[in-house]
Amino acid sequence: MLDGRSIIRSVGSPPGHCARLTGAWARYCFGGPCFRPFVGGQMSKVLAVGAVFVMLLGASVALAFPFQGYVHCEGNGAPMAGIPIVVTSTDGAGFTGQATTDETGYYFVHLPGEYACYRATVVTAAGDHVTSPVAGYLDFCVAADANDWRQDWVIYSPSCVTEQMACWLTGGGAKFNQITDSFLGQSGNAKTSKLYNWGGNVNPGCSATAGDGGQWNTIDAAGKLHFQGFSVQVVRCGNVEGIPPGSTSPVTPYNFIEFKGIGRVQGIKGNKTSYPLVYFFARAEDRNEPGSNGQRDGAGKDRYFLNVFTDRTDPAGSSVMLVDIDGNPATVDPLIITDGNMQIHIPSCIDLPIAAPTMANSLAGMEREPAAGGLPTTVEFAAPRPNPTSNLAVLRFALPREATVSLGVFDVSGRLVNELATGVTNAGQHSVTWNLLDRNGQRVPNGVFFARLAVDGQIYTRAVCVAR
Repeated sequence: MLDGRSIIRSVGSPPGHCARLTGAWARYCFGGPCFRPFVGGQMSKVLAVGAVFVMLLGASVALAFPFQGYVHCEGNGAPMAGIPIVVTSTDGAGFTGQATTDETGYYFVHLPGEYACYRATVVTAAGDHVTSPVAGYLDFCVAADANDWRQDWVIYSPSCVTEQMACWLTGGGAKFNQITDSFLGQSGNAKTSKLYNWGGNVNPGCSATAGDGGQWNTIDAAGKLHFQGFSVQVVRCGNVEGIPPGSTSPVTPYNFIEFKGIGRVQGIKGNKTSYPLVYFFARAEDRNEPGSNGQRDGAGKDRYFLNVFTDRTDPAGSSVMLVDIDGNPATVDPLIITDGNMQIHIPSCIDLPIAAPTMANSLAGMEREPAAGGLPTTVEFAAPRPNPTSNLAVLRFALPREATVSLGVFDVSGRLVNELATGVTNAGQHSVTWNLLDRNGQRVPNGVFFARLAVDGQIYTRAVCVAR
């Protein structure tokens, strides 16, 4: 005997598939499979089919609305299977529906055939969190003109990270007050309203051990706080959703890096605050070269996020310094930088060469120190001392063999501040003292600067924080 289900499928979608209705029509669902009635001039066929179905099954057709989409990993876009999606009514209707993503990351939730409002959420595992939509959930309402809802979700999960996601970071930047239109780091300007400036390097040369993983500094001018991060670890590298993958200068397959570590926070300019041990999580997005310059579209500007906290079991509740958009440490919302450049690198991670800048100066005044325990096996570039500094910074490096060396200081925008040394240098340990003067003999303002050492084309960078 012919049943109603067979008739419906003969004019609609194949078994196991759901097709979307147009206009004010919704889906007819029969225990899972759905069909798409003919519309327009063939409406009579739809009504006839519906009538036959009701007669055959002795039941009325169930009207329902769809809520569907995909869930995938942040960074590599891989589909995430087995992720529960829960939709709950928010207007007292008492509805709760749930679906689980399949191997393609697809899910489908049947909503009641009534106009109502809902909240959709994703059930994430420990350590995972939703990155898109930014709120972590979606509030929506079904109406006559909005009855076919689709939402794709992006999730950060350690399970998405692969060992191939190796990169490192050099960079720095600033955020100035858009009301006064004054840049951070300016001195002698009473109208300057400073927000933040930052910089350093993360896993220089793709090494988690060189220089203890690098250093990262951030100054909160309004809060009169200086954060210095060390023992830095790269969490992952990946690509920001919604923009082209990769970065262009240098060319890498990634455009964001996330890193964490420990550090300290010290008050400046009369602030006596002191946190000798803190933890931090940061994210840098390399969206444009150079940095934010020449970009009117905010999507094409580099971005930066930082949360510094005292309790690693409660990063949001123990936050003592936060650089982001919405002031909520529980969500990662990087702010658009005003000045500077965030540069992601992969050379040394995959043994690619790095181009070196050229400078002209002499090695006069550079002191050579006796090697302790023999020559180093690799180039070493020590953290500046003292740092922060108010009068001078000693820059020490060691060479495993004779090499062509150049050493200079740059500001956060990448402009050369002073040339300290260049030339062929013997193997061993060396030190150069920077007196915090620029090339014109003027004292540099407070802020973050970068000592850049080039050894036979390989670049090493250290941040120097000037705070008087």
